[in-house]
Amino acid sequence: MRGTAEPVGAGAVLAAVRDEADLGCARVAAREALLRKAPLRLLHIGNAGLSARSRAARNGGDEIARDPVRVMSTVSDRVREEFPDLTVHTEGQRGRSVPGALVDASHHADLLVIGGRRSPGYLGPTLGRTTLSVLQHAHCPVELIPRQGAGHGSTS
Repeated sequence: MRGTAEPVGAGAVLAAVRDEADLGCARVAAREALLRKAPLRLLHIGNAGLSARSRAARNGGDEIARDPVRVMSTVSDRVREEFPDLTVHTEGQRGRSVPGALVDASHHADLLVIGGRRSPGYLGPTLGRTTLSVLQHAHCPVELIPRQGAGHGSTS
């Protein structure tokens, strides 16, 4: 594990949220936050380089289903419902580099929890560009939660 001699962490657990499929990741982060008696920060990073039309095309034309405000509201509401004693903060950022923004945010966290993505039927390396960058450059420990379909990491 890398890090500075003097950790900068803010006593918080940080979870990266891209879409509703990251609910399992947020649940794992919530359990970690409870164990650490720390708040949970849910972070969505939008790509400022993509226009609304590009995002819609990338998301199969379903831009509304990937609306970051709705996604964060859905995920945070579920986490708050399942973990009522936990302090949950949500934030959204726009950046040209999702990995860069996550690495920057990790500077102010004690743990970063991210969901690993792998396309169905993909036979190549299991870690994508964002995951590799975060694992190599994060300023705090990183917990990688494999995404294996709906409900990964769920408590039900």
